[in-house]
Amino acid sequence: MNMTLVQQIEARMKVQNISVMALENKAGLKAHAVRNILTGKSKRPSALHVQAIAEALRCTVKDLLTTLSFIQNEQGDFSREEILTKRYAQYSTTHLMEETVEVVHALFQGKGATVRQFLLCLHEVYLRSLQKDPATVNKEYARWFISLID
Repeated sequence: MNMTLVQQIEARMKVQNISVMALENKAGLKAHAVRNILTGKSKRPSALHVQAIAEALRCTVKDLLTTLSFIQNEQGDFSREEILTKRYAQYSTTHLMEETVEVVHALFQGKGATVRQFLLCLHEVYLRSLQKDPATVNKEYARWFISLID
């Protein structure tokens, strides 16, 4: 299964606040078609399914198949679950949170986005930055993730 496809679909669903079932309906696919792709049950999804998903997510097939180096976990990184279960003070990253708020706020200017979208992006960018390098905001990821908001 193409993990890039899965990561792209999941990220775009999250930003657009759309459920698996809603995406399947919007794409005109049978029940569990998207779920099977996301879980790896569908090893080789058809081009028609990928095209329908891309249209429903308002992107191109190329967007869904493009590998983004800043999404991939590198060995030695903490998983999201590890980050979320660690004590906040262990990271001493209040500067990272402040910088993340500033970066996300600057990138949101003129977007006309909701508070929910802002907080979701803040959450995602902060966690991705902690995974990659707790000393700095992952601005490349922030730009990409926020660009998904229409």
